[in-house]
Amino acid sequence: MREFTVPPVVGGSPAGGLADVVFEHAGQDPHRVALGRKTGGVWRDVTSGELAGEVLALAKGLLAQGVRFGDRIAVMARTRYEWTLFDFALWAIGAQPVPVYPTSSAEQVHWILYDSSCAGCVVEDEDQAMTVGSVIERLPGLRLLW
Repeated sequence: MREFTVPPVVGGSPAGGLADVVFEHAGQDPHRVALGRKTGGVWRDVTSGELAGEVLALAKGLLAQGVRFGDRIAVMARTRYEWTLFDFALWAIGAQPVPVYPTSSAEQVHWILYDSSCAGCVVEDEDQAMTVGSVIERLPGLRLLW
């Protein structure tokens, strides 16, 4: 059995964080089923090792895009596997996810992103991107939109 180790993504408090459980489980038993994911209409198991690898890769990508410790990043999507990945990746780098209902109006999106001082926003589809785009000029702190 291959041992799974995770290098630190960013320095921080030794007290731990919400994402630690992903890496702890991967280190203890990387072949343990952590989640199920529907792909192409078929459910498949996601092991602890796979989940930790995906979370770490996404965390590195977010860092490369300029997300930093303490940033708030909105996630506007239906409940889905990728939302889980974003939550854990953001927690791994010390950022904070801000949930936004995918059915929110443009004014609701503006209020949530403005009030929470979001630095970025992840959307699920073009319609949601258009909703954020319709208010983006009134969001001076929003630097990133995926």
